[in-house]
Amino acid sequence: MENKRKIICRVLCKKEKCNSDLFACDGIQNSRCKQLEKSFIHNMNEGQINYVTSQLRKNVFLKACPGSGKTEVLAIKVAYEKEQWKLKKQGFAVLTFTNSAEKEINNRLDCYLNGKLEYPHYMGTFTSWLHGYIANPFLHKLMKYKGDERGDKSIRLIESSCTSDFLNAYSSRYGYRELGNIKAHEFFRDFKTDSYQYCGTRSRQGKEILQNLVQQDDWRELDLEEIKTKFWKSGFALYEDIEYMSNSLLKQYPEIAELLAKRFPIVFVDECQDLSYVQLELLATLCEKGCKVHLIGDLNQAIYGFRNIESDDTKDFIEKHCFDTKFLNENYRSCQSIVDASEYVVNGKNKILGRNVNKTGIPLIAILYSKGKEKLAVNKFHEYVLENNLRIEESRIIVRNNNLKNKLIGMKSNNKSPNNLETIAQIVYLLNRKDQISDFKILFDMLAKSIQRTFFKTSEHLNSQFLYRPKEIESKEWKRVLFEVRNILKETEELNDFSVTWTEWKKTLNKLMKENVKKFPELSGCTYDIGNIRKGNKDKIVEKTMFDNKEGDLGYAIETIHGCKGMSLDAVFFLSSYQAGNDEHSGGYWKQWFNREDIGEENRLAYVAFSRARYFLALGIPKPKSFSDTDRKILIDAGFAIVES
Repeated sequence: MENKRKIICRVLCKKEKCNSDLFACDGIQNSRCKQLEKSFIHNMNEGQINYVTSQLRKNVFLKACPGSGKTEVLAIKVAYEKEQWKLKKQGFAVLTFTNSAEKEINNRLDCYLNGKLEYPHYMGTFTSWLHGYIANPFLHKLMKYKGDERGDKSIRLIESSCTSDFLNAYSSRYGYRELGNIKAHEFFRDFKTDSYQYCGTRSRQGKEILQNLVQQDDWRELDLEEIKTKFWKSGFALYEDIEYMSNSLLKQYPEIAELLAKRFPIVFVDECQDLSYVQLELLATLCEKGCKVHLIGDLNQAIYGFRNIESDDTKDFIEKHCFDTKFLNENYRSCQSIVDASEYVVNGKNKILGRNVNKTGIPLIAILYSKGKEKLAVNKFHEYVLENNLRIEESRIIVRNNNLKNKLIGMKSNNKSPNNLETIAQIVYLLNRKDQISDFKILFDMLAKSIQRTFFKTSEHLNSQFLYRPKEIESKEWKRVLFEVRNILKETEELNDFSVTWTEWKKTLNKLMKENVKKFPELSGCTYDIGNIRKGNKDKIVEKTMFDNKEGDLGYAIETIHGCKGMSLDAVFFLSSYQAGNDEHSGGYWKQWFNREDIGEENRLAYVAFSRARYFLALGIPKPKSFSDTDRKILIDAGFAIVES
């Protein structure tokens, strides 16, 4: 192991041996060591060193437990290989799935490269890589897209939730029962099943409705193909369309796959548990052409079943392509009790070491609460946070779904179709709460989409990555408009009075918009349409139909499980729904977390939520009259002390 440390030191620090005295060391990486206040080489454990020095030109799966420092290790590995890279027109691609993850990896790479990862290498999201090297250069061949007036053949991404009027031109010829005339951006061809899948927002049963109709009537395949083809010929596509066609392209034009594999002979994929079947198939095609893949992640954190992402697909891919599996089994985020509880819910077979200290007397508790008394459970959690000197700003309430989150922040659940006027009311409400959704971007996305719908409903616009910017407005001006409108909505007292009827509230909003629109030359010539009051609500009080904020601010930011991925928190309060509901695999009810006979996504959802905590993990457990000694035993066996709220 010491020999491997010397090799890393030689490659990255240009020294024969690591000097433990940071102030005497003159190695290239000395600044990083001073940031960490320790030698990064001496700080690496055996698993980390084994991966950094592993063979590059070999398929490798780095199985990394939560808190194992995988992002840091990936950055060191990339820097290590980059320093030894000799090819000038071929490089490696480092891919992840979110902009925030890309930013985090880039920050770490900056430390070890003293700058950005540059050509011939690539660092970015899987989506950006796919667009930059496959979709935009080549997909026009399959889409029959001739390009815009400037000859630009770049594909324009449309989101399935888009409601802009320009999409009316891409509607099906025939109706599809409750779904009506389907638009081209409301369905896609699934690569795994080779069948059409509904992805629109008109009905929660849309997927089943479309599948049944297509199976029943063969002619519907032609109807759907016709409008999708028209959509593509105009240069539009869903992201799912891009993935489907990219795979088809590489199969139909193997020379393109060979060129891509030659351009990127090595591909690193961070958070590999988020790979879909169609993405795995694309990587498989590149592997067949000689590309080598390094997968980094934790399959126990595969929690995107609603996107048809299954961990078994990744397992099959790893097995089929003979990956060499390496392990990071030391968790530097959590104390041992929290590590053990996290492993318990997924029947973890590997011994994971919790390297963080135990700062609390009781790191695991289950707080029992009565129906409608969630706030009392939150108060009990708050007592423990204060008692153990944990940071409130570094603590979170985590819930499975938006319905429970909305209930906690005082918004009534609404399963009806989107309504722009109601969305703006929600934005105003959330702008003035201390415990609003902690991810500011979610709220800003809501605002951007509402302003786009209000002033540019008929215009073509970009997707959420570009804040739904209308094509006729420059990015800088669009962001300025959004920030100023946000401030107007936040600071207008009349709008924060929800004790009036919808008719009165809309009148106030209309007046405010029209008075301020002259401040924005970008909006002055637009057709203004704030949307209609939902049928039957004109004379109803806004707060009675939308809000239920009797309890006031909770004092803690609230995250869904999907929103908390990647977080490290002092304390976590994971709140179960009061009842299991109709979906026994939703993962929102506590007994689903502890069903260890058939490990599924509901267990993995709990695993992700549990493993965010450093020092303290509390569960909010409902206590109906049927709560039994057997229920208590389930919690006690998992290591939780039980307390009443």
